[in-house]
Formats: sequence, C-alpha cells, structure tokens
Amino acid sequence: MKSPRNTLLYIGSVVILVLVVVTFVGVPAVGSFGQGSGSLVFGRYNGEDIAYRPGNFFARQYEIVAQSLRDSSGDLDLELQLRIAWRQAFNRTVLRTALLQQADRSQVRVTEERVDELIAMDPRFQQNGRFDRTAYRNMGNQERFSLRGFHRESEVFDLFVGDVLTGSVASSGEAQFVAGMAGPERSFDIVRFPFDSFPEQQVLAYAEENAELFTEFNLSIVTLGTRDEASRIRSRALEPGNPFGELARTYSRDLYADQSGEIGRLYGYELQQELLDPQDLRHVATLAVGELSEPLETTSGWSFFRAESEPVPFDSTQDEMIREARSYMQMFEQGRIQDFVRREAQEFARGGAGTDLPTAAAGQNRTVHQTPFFPINYGNLQLFTRVNVPGIPDLQDAAYRDTFFITAFSLDPGEISEPVMLRQSAVVLSLRDEREADEDTMAYLQEYYDSIRGQLQSDEVESTYVNEDRLEDNFVRVFNRYVLGQS
Repeated sequence: MKSPRNTLLYIGSVVILVLVVVTFVGVPAVGSFGQGSGSLVFGRYNGEDIAYRPGNFFARQYEIVAQSLRDSSGDLDLELQLRIAWRQAFNRTVLRTALLQQADRSQVRVTEERVDELIAMDPRFQQNGRFDRTAYRNMGNQERFSLRGFHRESEVFDLFVGDVLTGSVASSGEAQFVAGMAGPERSFDIVRFPFDSFPEQQVLAYAEENAELFTEFNLSIVTLGTRDEASRIRSRALEPGNPFGELARTYSRDLYADQSGEIGRLYGYELQQELLDPQDLRHVATLAVGELSEPLETTSGWSFFRAESEPVPFDSTQDEMIREARSYMQMFEQGRIQDFVRREAQEFARGGAGTDLPTAAAGQNRTVHQTPFFPINYGNLQLFTRVNVPGIPDLQDAAYRDTFFITAFSLDPGEISEPVMLRQSAVVLSLRDEREADEDTMAYLQEYYDSIRGQLQSDEVESTYVNEDRLEDNFVRVFNRYVLGQS
C-alpha cells in the first residue's frame, strides 16, 4: 500500500491533482481512509454524516472551490489552498444538510417524473442535444441509484432555497431607499471611560467587606447522590483507619475522585458558586485543619469537605488577591462599576459645558479619539461603513445599541453628549463633522443591491437553519490525519 504522504490527492479526480501539483504532500487513497467504503467522515449534523465520497455533493463542492482557488489564488501556500478548499466544501455540505433536513420536515417532495427530467438534462447523457439512453443504461445499478438520489436532493434543495431566497423581489424604490441610508455620515470626538479604571481603593473596600469571598481555602471533597449516602460515608471517614482519600476514590461522584478528593486551593467565591446555599460558605470557613464539614448540597450532589490547611485571608498587600477581587467584581458586581463610571462620565460632560470636548479632555488629561465617518448603521451591516475605532475596542458594540445612534446623530455642533454605556466602558461624544454619502457609494448600492441583498439573505438562511448545537465538527482532526497524513 502506498504511504499517505506519497499518495497525493488520490480521491478520484485529475482536476484535483492538477490543482495542487504533484509535489504536494496530501490526501491518501480513498481505500485507506478506514471510515467506510470510499468515504471520509468529517463530522455529523443532527446525526447525519458530513462525508466525502467520490462524486457526492461534498466532492463536487471541493472540486469547484479547488478550481476557483487555482485560478485566483495561485500565490497561496499549497497546504493553505487545500485547507481552504476542504473547509469550504465542508461548510457548504453542512448548510445543505441542514436545509435538506428542514425541507424534509416541511414535507418538500419531488416526483420521480421530475427526477427523470433532470437526468435527461444531465450533460453526461447528452449526445448531439438528445438524451443518450445507452450511456445511461451502461451505468451500474448502484451508480444509477446514487445519481437519482443526487438529483432528487438537489431539486429539493433548489426548491426550498428558492422559496426562502427569492420569495420577494426588490423594487427599484427599495434599492434607492437603502442607498439613501448610506448618509448622512458623521465623525465624532470621543472620550472613553473604561470599566477597568474603577479605583483600586473601592476594590479593596469591597474585598474587605466580603473577605470570605477572597479567602483562599485548601480543601478536599467527597460527593454522593443523597444526603443519607453522604452522611454514611462521612461517618466512615471519621472512623480510625479509613483514609479520606481512599473513600473519595471509592465512593465519590465528582471530578476530584481520581485525585483522592483533593480540590487544591480555591477562593471562597469559587466554592460559593458550587454551594446551593451560599451561606454554607461560612460553615466551611470555620473548619479546623483536618475537620470535616456537615453534608452540604452542591451542584454535584451532597458533599462534605475536609480542610487541608488553614485558610489564607484576603491580604490587601497582595497584588494577586487584588486582581482576583477586581476580576470578581467585573463579573458579578458590574452594576457597581457601571454606576461609578457613568457618574464619572456625567461629571466630565457637565463640567465641559460651555467649552468643546477636546478642551475639556485636555483639562483632565484624557485622551480624545477621533472616529472616521459612518452613517446610522445599526448592526454594522456590510452594506454601509461600519462603526469601528481601533482605540475604542468596544465601540463596535455601540452599533447594536439604538441609544448610541440616537445620541450621536442628535448632537448639535459644539454639544457634548450624555454618557453612552458600552460593554466595557462609557463614552462621551461631540460632533466633529457631517457630510453626505459619497455618490459612488450610492450608485454602487443601487446598481448591485439585488446581489448584495441575496448574499445577506443567504447569510441569514445559514444563521437561521444551521444550529451549532447539532453540529459535530471533527474537520481539523480528520483533515490533518487523513488529508495531510499527519498523525
């Protein structure tokens, strides 16, 4: 048998072989895949294999993408071309599978007469413009069966997608209206008040008020299914000669059983998240070294803990503990941080009344960010200039907040806005300039609106019908092993 690294792209098509050149290390022979007769399974969607087989949809899509890459991306690394071609073919097959499953649930059907018509129009059976019955009959029974299945599925797919994508036709008025949404465009001066500027003094105050949350514990655990079971095993753990670790390995049902029950060090707030009654944290915090807790209800069942060492209380001189407290507040006390930042931004905006934003910012030594021009582009649609400023990483989030656009596009020249809350900051804006949309942009949108609209609808179809939770994606592992021949 040829080795995988010498059997280049032997999957059934000379076209593929031409694409990647004979010197590239690539795909092993189909027979060596070991995943079924002549097939290579890259994953599953809702229980259905996403598989490459010579001549099937996946294989045809691969050939189409590979040919396109060869024609337009000759400067790409050959391995990268392979990866792109296989991945795009995989993605298209996932989408097709999802849509066919939806079509089946919607009871979209194709008659056998229609399948006959499609086969009669298949170029492989055309001879001087007429259907060549001999060529068709010379096919094997299995091949004819597969061909009918392919045409049947393709017609169902086309009918379903056609209904979804071409159910309505854009009018010239619609194209003109959408083109008009490209303007007016505005640019702004922006001052940002990030959440991570929340004062350390307030972090320390919160941590000291909630010291148990930021105390470090060193614990072991045994978890059982019921309180009675936990009580019984706890009683055995109190008897001489019954090592805690052995009982954990034998009876515990949590992730720490193989570690003899040892959790290791964790903060109080991490432990509290596992306790169904948060007040039980105080009980664990009072344990002496070697002492066992009462059975406590946790997210994994009923557990009892053993203290392995003295707790390490929160220490305001330890940078690591301060960082931990700040991280906790950013996750679980964000409202407190938001309130502080909003007040800070409001004071800045009101203090700047009667002057312009750059002057107010200079007075407080704050950075002013200048945005490019953009229109009211709610959702950052690809049709229009997107809301994006490198110095403000969460400004893209503003494109999904109507309050941002209402505030920004209601500003008069020289006016400083009220704060707008983003995902990780508050921002204050002032208008720099306004202009109408570029005429070339308007003309482009009107001329190509139908194709742009179709692409947007296609993207919407994919997001609507492909459920990521139903997809088992093994592409990387299978591609590396069976296509590149890497172990």
